[in-house]
Parts: sequence; C-alpha cells; structure tokens
Amino acid sequence: MKILEYFKNQKEDNNFNLLPDGIFTLEQDGRIIDVNDRVLEIYKTTRFNILGRYFSDFVENGTAILNKVVQEGTSEIVKAFIKDEEKPSLSLDMTAKRNAETGKVYVVVRNVTEKQSENKVIKEKFSVAQKIIDGKNDFLLDSSGAILSNLVSICGFSRALLDGIGGALSEKQQKYLNIININSRDLNYDLEKLFTLFKAESKKIQYNYKLFDLIGLIKSIERLYEKDFRDKKIIFSLDYSTLTERDCYLDSEIVEYILRSVMDIFSRFANLGKCSLNIGHPPLDFLKTREFAANDSYDTKKYVLFEAKIADLVFSKDELDNIFDTYYKGTIKRPIGLKASLNLLKTYITDFRGDIWVYSKENFGTMITFVLPLR
Repeated sequence: MKILEYFKNQKEDNNFNLLPDGIFTLEQDGRIIDVNDRVLEIYKTTRFNILGRYFSDFVENGTAILNKVVQEGTSEIVKAFIKDEEKPSLSLDMTAKRNAETGKVYVVVRNVTEKQSENKVIKEKFSVAQKIIDGKNDFLLDSSGAILSNLVSICGFSRALLDGIGGALSEKQQKYLNIININSRDLNYDLEKLFTLFKAESKKIQYNYKLFDLIGLIKSIERLYEKDFRDKKIIFSLDYSTLTERDCYLDSEIVEYILRSVMDIFSRFANLGKCSLNIGHPPLDFLKTREFAANDSYDTKKYVLFEAKIADLVFSKDELDNIFDTYYKGTIKRPIGLKASLNLLKTYITDFRGDIWVYSKENFGTMITFVLPLR
C-alpha cells in the first residue's frame, strides 16, 4: 500500500478527498483524527459524527482486526456499523499501515457490501444446484444396473437369434435383427460411459492403488481387440519397445479402463483406416514444456507417455476448444460415448496427476496424447 508516501509529504490541497477509497487517520489508541470524503459517503454521515471517536465504534471488533492487519500486512473483510443502526450492515475490505515516524495508523476501506451479497446469493444458488445434480447422479447410478442389464439382454438374444439358435431366419429377419443388435450395442456403450461419467462427477470413485506389470496389462488388452480389429479390417500398430520401466503403482483397473477406452475409440471410429498406440517414456523437454515437475537430473522413466492416433476421426477447431467440456453442444453431432470417454480419460488421468491433450487436423486425423506417472 503506497498511501504512506502521500502522508509523508501531505500538502494543503484536496487530493486527500479525491482518493477513490475511504481513508481513516488514527492515533495509536485507535482514535480517529481525520477521514476523507469517501468515508463520509460510505457511512452516510459527517465529520462531526466521526472525528474524535474510536475506530471500533464504526467497525465490529475494529481494534483487534486493525492490530492483526497492521502486524500481518494482510487485508480483511470487516463488518461495519452505519449511523442509527445497532447491527453492522456494511461489508468493507480493509487494509492498514502504521507510520513508524509519527505512530499514526492509516486505514483504507472499500465498500464491498453489494459484492458480498452477490457472492452469498451465488453460493446459495450453487448449493441448491449441487444438491439437484447430486440427487440426479445418485438416481441415475441406482438405475444404471437395471437399464444396462436390459440392454445386455437385447444384445445377447439378438446375437443368439442371428447365430441361428431359434432356427433359420429370412433375409429380412436377419437384416432387422442385425440393426437391433448393432444399435443396442452402441446404446449400451454410450450409456455405460455416461453412467461412469456420472459416477466420476459424484466423486464416488475410490482408487485402489497397487503394484502391477504395465507391459503385461498392455499385452492382455491388445489380445482382447485383435479379432475386432481384424473383422473390421483396421490396421492397428502397437509399439511399447522403448518402455523400460514396467512396474506401475496406480489403480490397475482404472489404467485398464483408460487403455480400453482408447481402443474402443479405435474400434468404433477407425472403419478402414490406420490407428496406432505408441507407449514409452517422455523426453525431458516434453515434461518441462508441459510444466511437469522435471529438471536436468529428473528421471523421466518415472513417467509414461501414450500417443494414440486414429486417421478416420477429425475434430473441428470449435470441438477441440471444448473437447473436455462434457455438456458443450457443438454444431457437429457426436455419439454420447465419445465425449463421455474423453472426459473420463481427463478425469482419471488428472486424478493420477497426469495430463492429456488432443490434436486433430484434416488429412492427419486425431492424436490423443497423455502422460501418467508410474507411481
């Protein structure tokens, strides 16, 4: 606060009264010896009613708070009394300094009553909205089992009928059953991602940290998707040859969910194109430029870098700018599961103190890059 510079060379002019904030000049015992016009405006009173009285007459617990502010050099939101009112009705943002030469204390106050009232209203509205959101999430999570169970039945029985368990089917029956099976599987995928996202929003995910073999997990996930990629004629490449540290201490189920979400995006959007997943340790410069805790002697093998590229999927600039805004309505219609998956990746990865980025461009496709610490 530079207000002391003004009082050191105070001149007989009107600058004191032109200052935008209220200024009190106090003796060491808290007695008021001068105020500017802004104080009179804030308190709706005259100098006659203020000068000679004590600061604590105008600010609740004024002496104690004043000592604290002067000693610590901080600011405080204080409650202030207005004329003819028994209870404090003003909210003031207060700072103060003591002049070591004169012993006088200079107090600066700014009226923030309206702002405090607005903040209170906002907090109350937020609290109500949060209760509604929490209630909605709890209801949907409680209902998710029954909903997904019904969809699994539709998927399973339609697949069984297509496989001939109920006898021979006509061409038209096969066509309609195939549509039912595909749509029910897509809906099941989208809803599963959406319900998991609601669970993440509700902060009901409990992480179970344990030591596991990361390369072993990657190999097992690759085997799960081999047939799917082969049937869809997707050219998939996986490279983890540069990954030298394989012991990972995170939640293995969540890490598996992250990697399977990436593979699901490949499976759903790489129709005849190429997709790749490269896994290794990030370069030191990469960690530095993205503000990870890295220095020249830092062991980059404590982190794992994942680069997932899919040629068939391209996001517009507007989509990229809002890629992790779960409920953003863009001009391009995307499956619910895609946005939910990306937002779940963001939630899980940042909870592990990692980070994720998405790059997309025409004639290139989309690159999902994320970093996880091994512990």
